[in-house]
Amino acid sequence: MATPHPPSPVRLKFGPFEVSALTGELRKSGVPVRVSGQPIQILLKLLTHPGEVVTREQLRADIWGDATFVDFEHGLNATISKLRRALGDSAENPRFIETVPGRGYRFVGSLSEATPKALEEAVRPAVNAPAPVSAQRPLALPDSQQLDNWRQWRWPAVAALLAVGAGAWWWRLSPAVSPPAPPSWKLTRLTADTGLSTSPALSADGKLVTYSSDREGAGRQDLYVQQVAGGGHPIRLTFDGAGNTTPDFSPDGGKLVFRSSRDGGGIYEIPAFGGEARFLARDGFHPKYSPDGKEVAYWVGAENIAQAVPGNGAIFVAPVAGGQPRPVGTELSSARQPIWSPDGKRLLVIGYAAQAIHDQSALDWWLVPARAGAGRVTRTGIVEGLARAGVLTRDAVGNLARPIPVPGVPRPLCWLAADGTVVFSTNHGDSQSLWAVQLSEDGKVTGEVRRLTAGADQEVDPSCAANGSITFASQDSRAQVWWLPFDAVRGAATGAMERITSGLAREEYPSISQDGRRVAFISDKPGLRSAWMLDAAGGKQTRVSPSPFAQRFPVLSPSGRRVAFSSFERDKRPVHVVASAGGNLEVLCGDCLRATGWSHDETGILVVDGSPYRISRIDVATRKQTVLIQHATLHALYGRFSPDDRWISFTVRRPNNRSWIAIAPLEGTARPIREEAWIKISEESPEDRAHWSADGKTLYFTSRRDGHLCLWGQRIDGITHRPAGEPFAAHHFHERQVLTQLGWWLEGGRVGLTLLEATGNIWMMSRPGNH
Repeated sequence: MATPHPPSPVRLKFGPFEVSALTGELRKSGVPVRVSGQPIQILLKLLTHPGEVVTREQLRADIWGDATFVDFEHGLNATISKLRRALGDSAENPRFIETVPGRGYRFVGSLSEATPKALEEAVRPAVNAPAPVSAQRPLALPDSQQLDNWRQWRWPAVAALLAVGAGAWWWRLSPAVSPPAPPSWKLTRLTADTGLSTSPALSADGKLVTYSSDREGAGRQDLYVQQVAGGGHPIRLTFDGAGNTTPDFSPDGGKLVFRSSRDGGGIYEIPAFGGEARFLARDGFHPKYSPDGKEVAYWVGAENIAQAVPGNGAIFVAPVAGGQPRPVGTELSSARQPIWSPDGKRLLVIGYAAQAIHDQSALDWWLVPARAGAGRVTRTGIVEGLARAGVLTRDAVGNLARPIPVPGVPRPLCWLAADGTVVFSTNHGDSQSLWAVQLSEDGKVTGEVRRLTAGADQEVDPSCAANGSITFASQDSRAQVWWLPFDAVRGAATGAMERITSGLAREEYPSISQDGRRVAFISDKPGLRSAWMLDAAGGKQTRVSPSPFAQRFPVLSPSGRRVAFSSFERDKRPVHVVASAGGNLEVLCGDCLRATGWSHDETGILVVDGSPYRISRIDVATRKQTVLIQHATLHALYGRFSPDDRWISFTVRRPNNRSWIAIAPLEGTARPIREEAWIKISEESPEDRAHWSADGKTLYFTSRRDGHLCLWGQRIDGITHRPAGEPFAAHHFHERQVLTQLGWWLEGGRVGLTLLEATGNIWMMSRPGNH
């Protein structure tokens, strides 16, 4: 039998990308991008039909095949999301792949090399022809194998052969400003855990790495340390599993400082090879040693609260030898995520300089003096640098634009002394990768923001050694909606946890109707976060209201007939109300943050608005707005009506990462309700919130008092409405699927929850001779 010639190695270019039709290798500006299999097959299919709609049915037939047993709808959505992450593309503002609602997808970029016909010829296999994918190691199909199965075996074979060259892979720095270019990065995998290993830190000499891992199971995050070279078993440093994370090496490598959730949460220090942990400071996050090892900088606040909110973060510096922490960067209205300058005189922080909420012009990286009176606060200009690099885009009038209009900047995570490079992780499209930028001596962003990694996974938490090596975590996470059958009167679960959404989409913020038959939630399965409705009896899911804007925070009415949600529309965030069966969309509030609860007669909705945040009741019929809970300096939010609509529960955020969960009467009081009438139920964290039991005699809330985010309850005296007895644990979440602050709901004999399951491992980038 004659052996036909293999197809020519056509390479197609679009934007900064180049794809090989023969090998399926994707490169960005010459750098290999780690993506293969179905995402590449879809990309090639779209490239052979530029500008045309490729239907979901076509993709299923050509790529998944008729014999597939996977959940195709969720599988395709997840594959498109992974491809978009690899391309740095966005469903909201597509540069390359456009979603055609209800039909399929279309390539909308510009092809700059080869023709679709040539590419299609290269992709189409010849009858009975082997498909060599490597000049060094050609592969041939068995004679009995029909080559119409070529697509099914070609990509795994390509992936296996490409893995042989994994030392070079897809990481390297962008070209140097001046020749000669530095040697290519070498990639080394340091852990191979099935769970979550994250938050790595390198010792100054690059010989040791420490990280947080739940490898012992049950979602217990503990610290480990191991040698970078030579293998060997890691040494376990902590054993309580109480959220031990974000370690940092002292300059001499002898000790570690870290965050722990034990005893309410704080900063601790421990010998680098094991020993007793010593408490340093309460409430802090992301501690960093000073270059001389004598002090530790950290921040206090709430990690998931938006950066552009005054008072949501404060920087402190604590002496390692003991003593009172001192505040730093108090000129800013909020500051978080500090790292030290190489000379130890300043701290680089995410800073906010306005008193109003969500003023994008006031948010940036700022340099603040480490000691009072030792200099002035300096704005670095990272926002403009990100805009120049295309990470942020601008609208028609030059304002920075985002699909979701919540100002935010990436966290600065390590600062290399040799050349002033700051390394960070940020989203670009649907992916999260490592980037770098240089700061000048006067603290200004100089040169271009450079991308260091390019892949479909989430590359986060970079840490630098003095020799230039960088560790990071490569993670994948999945948020799904679950519910727990629960008797809120007795305070006990009545059945096992049940997942009510599935697939690879991110699904969160559940809200349940009073009869427990309907659930509203947010899903990104159409490529854009949208509100969906689930019929619990039949399992049918329906999109509430198609929109070009991202949607968040759905709140289902008690009857389940209407749902309120927020829409992120560039410069505003209206709250809409729509009939859950698909009625007309109505604007409830033109510029509110979110709705948080309906009255049980469905005549009123509680919303959060104002600055500081306040809680108002909006009359659904007249749109009249009445302020109920307001404070001159503190944020009030997460309002919920009691079952008889005579009381309201809410959260008041206080300084230093604390909050009050409180209740107040709605009858017989002035508007707004005076603070003297508030009854404090519990002291918790700023993101914790409460729900009432059906009889109004118990308030349930989230709390980290045992080191994990769990559900707790507090009985309320029927006469005084003050706490009766001590809080009790209603349900623990100590497994790998952890409870998140992405919304929870108590109604209809069930607790609706967003549970997050994350996996990840530690990697290192180094250049030859680094270690």
